[in-house]
Amino acid sequence: MSLARTLLLGLIIALIPMQVFAWNWRTKISLSLNNQPLSAACELIEKEYGIHFSYSRDVVSMTRRVSVNVKDMPLRRVLDLLFDDSNIQYKRIGDQLVLAFKHAGTRTINGFVEDALTGEKLIGATVYMPHLHTGTTTNQFGFFSLTTAKDTGTLNVSYIGYNAGAAQLKDKENRLVNIKLSPSNTLQEVEVTDNLPKLQEQTQMSKLNLAISQTKTMPRMLGEADVLRTIQAMPGVSGGADGSSGIHVRGGSPDQNLILLDGTPVYNATHAFGIFSVFNPDMVKNVELYKGAFPARYGGRLSSVVDISMKDGDMYEYHGEVSLGLLASKFMVEGPIDKGKTSFIVTARRTYADLILQDVAHKQFNLGEEGEFWLYFFDGNAKINHIFSPKDRIYLSAYGGKDHMTVDRNHRFDSINGMPKRYHEEMRFRLGWGNQAYALRWNHIFSPRLFSNTTLNYSQFYFNTDYRYKYMALDTPLVKESDNMNGRYFSKVQNAGGKIDFDYRPNPEHAVRFGLQATYNIFQPGILRFNNMSDDLQLIDTAYNDETSGGLELALYAEDDWKIGNSVHLNLGLHASSFIVPGRVYASLQPRMGFRFLLPQRWALKMSHTVMTQYLHLLTNSATYMPTDLWVAATDKVPPMHANQVALGLAKTTQSGMFEMSVEGYYKEMRNVIEYNELSNDFQSATPSWESNVVTGKGWSYGGELMLQKKKGDFRGWIGYTLAWADRQFPTVNQGKRFPYKYDRRHDVEVVLTQRLGKRWELSAQWQYSTGAPLSLPVGSYEQQDDPSPHTPGGTGGPNEIDIVGNRNMLRMQDVHRLDIGATHVKQRKKTRYTLNISLYNAYSQKNPFFYYYKRDDDGKRQLTMLSILPILPSVTYAIRF
Repeated sequence: MSLARTLLLGLIIALIPMQVFAWNWRTKISLSLNNQPLSAACELIEKEYGIHFSYSRDVVSMTRRVSVNVKDMPLRRVLDLLFDDSNIQYKRIGDQLVLAFKHAGTRTINGFVEDALTGEKLIGATVYMPHLHTGTTTNQFGFFSLTTAKDTGTLNVSYIGYNAGAAQLKDKENRLVNIKLSPSNTLQEVEVTDNLPKLQEQTQMSKLNLAISQTKTMPRMLGEADVLRTIQAMPGVSGGADGSSGIHVRGGSPDQNLILLDGTPVYNATHAFGIFSVFNPDMVKNVELYKGAFPARYGGRLSSVVDISMKDGDMYEYHGEVSLGLLASKFMVEGPIDKGKTSFIVTARRTYADLILQDVAHKQFNLGEEGEFWLYFFDGNAKINHIFSPKDRIYLSAYGGKDHMTVDRNHRFDSINGMPKRYHEEMRFRLGWGNQAYALRWNHIFSPRLFSNTTLNYSQFYFNTDYRYKYMALDTPLVKESDNMNGRYFSKVQNAGGKIDFDYRPNPEHAVRFGLQATYNIFQPGILRFNNMSDDLQLIDTAYNDETSGGLELALYAEDDWKIGNSVHLNLGLHASSFIVPGRVYASLQPRMGFRFLLPQRWALKMSHTVMTQYLHLLTNSATYMPTDLWVAATDKVPPMHANQVALGLAKTTQSGMFEMSVEGYYKEMRNVIEYNELSNDFQSATPSWESNVVTGKGWSYGGELMLQKKKGDFRGWIGYTLAWADRQFPTVNQGKRFPYKYDRRHDVEVVLTQRLGKRWELSAQWQYSTGAPLSLPVGSYEQQDDPSPHTPGGTGGPNEIDIVGNRNMLRMQDVHRLDIGATHVKQRKKTRYTLNISLYNAYSQKNPFFYYYKRDDDGKRQLTMLSILPILPSVTYAIRF
């Protein structure tokens, strides 16, 4: 780590001298004027020395006449001679000298920027005072605060996708201003836009802001747009098995992603075996992804932060949308409860694959006349927000979702193998998981410069599977034959917490955030129950790990986004946290640093250093792709995970905003990552002490990311490439040798393209390629003779085949690639919009691996077999918005 930091620091020092201007404050000036206006003096200096002056003639008067006769005098002294008696102040910004009136004191303009039609607060809108050359942006709640010299003038506000707005400041006092912007395009759902400043103007690196319109125009899987699938198309982010909407960021595991929905953590973000995420795009307003360089306000995870803000609901009019697809439908309703003061928004969706596949399932599983088959997910969001006063606003949001599968077989047979014998058989298998998330938030403006948000939230995730088998012979006269057994596997994690965040803007050069939070986590890390009440066995009733554990996490943070002139931006912060569990208190100090230096040609050099601590672990099940992984907390025996990450990169947005380019390199070290030991299987966590089945070790991930994006015009899209390594090392795994981790992907390529055809049609295509995932398989086998003695359970006297397993993850699955294409048609009729989407998932029907297994052929030889689950899948979705 020390070598990497030294190299990064050396590169920065080497590049800083590249920013050289043609003049400085010691530049020698010779000037001779006799009773000439100030404007003439500025013109002479500009002509002779290339020093450009910038000022507004409506604000700064340059008519005062001056007489000056100097030779080889430093520039600063010349300017003092010219302007000291004119009540004019000067300031260098870039290559220009900006002139403005001297003022007595400052004042603060603050308020909100919102959609003029709906009242929706706009995140990241630019607020700028051109005559003072100063500005800021709105925060996550649409709030801004701008402290300037006392002056009249105009406050300009802009947000891409909206017409620019302005507020006239006719006095010099503090003011609370609400600025309303009108949408510039009635088909804004089709228009791919973003709301961020140019890349070189952002302090944070490794950050992506996702426009929801990007999600809605990408090819859809089974007719459903998906936020996480769009995030997967970004450099440094990959998915799991083909069709999964889970995310793995820079070689990290799924538990290392902090996914927030209105500030509330979501533990499992996928539906339907990973095909869909839990985030309905009709409900999402803004998405921010941090792959590194985490601001100090975030904590608790090592790899990424996905911060999702839900829409607030229309304050002035009622709207709705109904969407019908081949396998899923949804609706959305929003509108005012008290016009201009209280609004609501409600969404819900459900798949109905079980209704379509009922006949097929009954035949496939031989369910019988009374059998049942269910396979679906549903979820719903609701949000209410109310304005109490210009300084107080409250939000209440809720999410609930569930996935469910039931196979219920109920059959009566009158013969077995042609022999008359009646029996009754019942078999039921149920699988389900679900999330709940609730948040109550209160915004308050303490002063024009101080904004606060107080949050109370609750979240939970559970997984449940149970089975029952019952068999009874109906006509055995002497011996009653029967079997009756059932079992259940259940896991659950919950948390409840509160936090308060402050946003303080003392002046345009500083944006200070600070706050504190407390979260209590409750874990039921895997309850396994089994009952066998068959006639030939003794009664067994076994329950493992039927215990509940908990831990209290406390945190406080402070960060400052600091502009040092026009070239240097710093984001400095500290996140301090502790975790209290029975028998142990863990504490952690986590410094954060983001650095941006503006190079010639408007390229930005960026660097970051981040320290993160994670108090939660996920015991990963390697044998299945269902969400059976178990959440557990750090204990007195298993410590929390820690990570150090450094990154260095270059970024630029062209002057027109047409193209964006970025390249980043990163290196991350992790400590106390956990893994099942070699002798444990995935469900042995259901024992009184799961700590005995895991081992802690180290992890590394490093690589580079490149992204080129076209953001304007009818033809848009991006190309992303990632070159990455991810390794792990544990004392008792793989003989203690370092090995590629399961999420190691050497190469990853993403190409996303969209083409507008007139005002109604848009075509889209996405092609992705990824190196195959690491894989552990037997590399040989030998035969071992069993002991045929009666005391050996299962002894057959015949040969057994014993596998020889090589090094961990020494093999790889085949490479993955896929093409998705889609077309969207939009038709507007007054206040009603009709949208038709046609998509083709896996357009050339590539057979990508879901997992590998061995099976025997007709000659009894084992063969390696690949299972692929998602061939070409067409979808059609029709939506009406009114």
